[in-house]
Amino acid sequence: MLHFIRERAQGWVAWFIVGLITIPFALWGVNSYLTGASDVVVASVNGEPIKQTEFQRALQQYRERMRQNMGDNFDPSLFDNQSTKQQILDGLIVQKLLYGANQTLGQRVSNSEINRAVQQTAAFQVDGQFNIDRYKMLLSRAGFSPASYEAQLRIDLLGRELSRSIQGSAIVTAHDIEHLLRLEKQKRKIAYGIVDAESLAADITISDDDAKAYYSENKMRYTTPERMSVNYITLSIANLAQSITVDDAMLQQFYTDNTNQFMSPEQRRASHILIEGDAEQALKILTAVKYRLSQGENFAAVAKELSQDVASAVNGGDLGLLQRGMMDDETFDAALFGLAEVGDVSEVVETEFGHHLIQLTEIQASKGKSYADAKAEIESSYRRQEAEQLFFEHAERLAELSYENPDSLDLAAEELGLEIQSSTLFSREGGEGIAADPNVVNIAFSDDVLVEDLNSTVIELSDSHLLVLHKKEHVLASQLPFDAVSAEIKTQLKSLRAQQKAVEVGDALLTKLQAGSEATSLFKTGQWHPEAVIERSATALDRFILDKVYAMPKPTSSAVYQGLTASNGDYVVVKLTAVIEGDIEDASAQDRAGLAAYLERSYGDSALEAFLASLKADADIEISQEYLN
Repeated sequence: MLHFIRERAQGWVAWFIVGLITIPFALWGVNSYLTGASDVVVASVNGEPIKQTEFQRALQQYRERMRQNMGDNFDPSLFDNQSTKQQILDGLIVQKLLYGANQTLGQRVSNSEINRAVQQTAAFQVDGQFNIDRYKMLLSRAGFSPASYEAQLRIDLLGRELSRSIQGSAIVTAHDIEHLLRLEKQKRKIAYGIVDAESLAADITISDDDAKAYYSENKMRYTTPERMSVNYITLSIANLAQSITVDDAMLQQFYTDNTNQFMSPEQRRASHILIEGDAEQALKILTAVKYRLSQGENFAAVAKELSQDVASAVNGGDLGLLQRGMMDDETFDAALFGLAEVGDVSEVVETEFGHHLIQLTEIQASKGKSYADAKAEIESSYRRQEAEQLFFEHAERLAELSYENPDSLDLAAEELGLEIQSSTLFSREGGEGIAADPNVVNIAFSDDVLVEDLNSTVIELSDSHLLVLHKKEHVLASQLPFDAVSAEIKTQLKSLRAQQKAVEVGDALLTKLQAGSEATSLFKTGQWHPEAVIERSATALDRFILDKVYAMPKPTSSAVYQGLTASNGDYVVVKLTAVIEGDIEDASAQDRAGLAAYLERSYGDSALEAFLASLKADADIEISQEYLN
């Protein structure tokens, strides 16, 4: 892909669509359990409230998505700040606005689209296949019923569909592509000289007096930071699971009670033809379709031609694999699971969405594992289930004990069977182990812990891992003696003065060049690089310098000169002689396609941004900033 695209393909609208308008699901969160339900309203959109519980859930889900996406590179501090909270709230506000726009436009999402989204959600799958028992179990943990989850999912899918429709309305012309292509392929003829700051440093001497003066003016830079260590106890599902006592009788009973977890129910793949609107007209059309099918026409071809379920029609009416209850319509289920053979077509079926013909295209029989084959999985599931129940009980008790006995962790540790551990010293900037978590550090240095010497509140390291800490040791900040830092200060001052000297020398050379002096007579051998034609994608030149070169004005009657300081402190004098317009005749089809895709995204994002701005401008939006903080 072209460099121009690589540098500019990211925008806030794209981030918003990917990061915020997503299927809203978290397996479960202990934070809401400990804090309880809340009716606090953090914002309202045209009278529709966004409650604190909704906001907290969205924030936690976003952090978990980032944790999963970034893996070992995940840094909690990047997502625990005012900016992130505001972005999440903005996303919820936009969801409300988009849903209102959907209602005005009369858009809807069909049950088949909901079904497809649910089935394709990895969290609901076992061995790559949708599992309805897992679906219900995870929803229950998250405080959803299938109806409430699918209602929220419908809202999200509506928002995504409207956003895609607006973005897809962008029109890119051949002129747009050629204009951008000329800019991308534009070349520039330059020469440049470098004033090396490091070589100037050799002639600079920093005296003790200079260093002492700098030390006196910047004492705060040369201190050992305030540090502390803490004692702490942790409660986690993983540790609880290991402590659960199991025997064969327990596992046998668990297997009997939860056979469905280890056995997939029968699934049927179906295709359908949907006709909406007037019942009499729909029956006429589908009766005619039945006749066409009896004459040998292909069901998928007819579905593509006639079905009014746009999402499935393009795939020949295919709805994917279904289990009983997935379509949330008993009539549809009865018709599908009443078909005897693959290829059979139902009679006309009426649902709330219209009239259907349903074809059975595949049957996957129920299958499962024996107790012996599934024993390891059974034990893991049993331990996890029991540990989760204990976790919530112990979490509540942990909160009570650490609050009611604030001077020590001993009682909480003893009653819950937890080990008191100790951290190493860490500063307000963080440290190792638990001190790598900014939330832990912030709470450790809070007045309650640091000044009042109380236990901390329960800290949620993750959905399944809690921590309570107590101050162990506090070491005040102290001033480093001058002798310990004098060498470092002299090095810093020498580098700083060398850079200042490079600017002075470079500016003087720039003035002489602009007055007509020859560069070869001004710069030392090897410091002046003669004229050469460069492209925007050149790698031989520092990216910072290259960007500055392409920002310089086009020369008219004479060359244009400009001076700049590079990231390493060197001073660079650039001479721009000519701008050579890009030749697009040899542009490849890949280049043109890439630029077209980039412009479509850019124009589409701009259209969506403008649409969202208009919705916000016309909306009555109130934000309770104190709750957001």
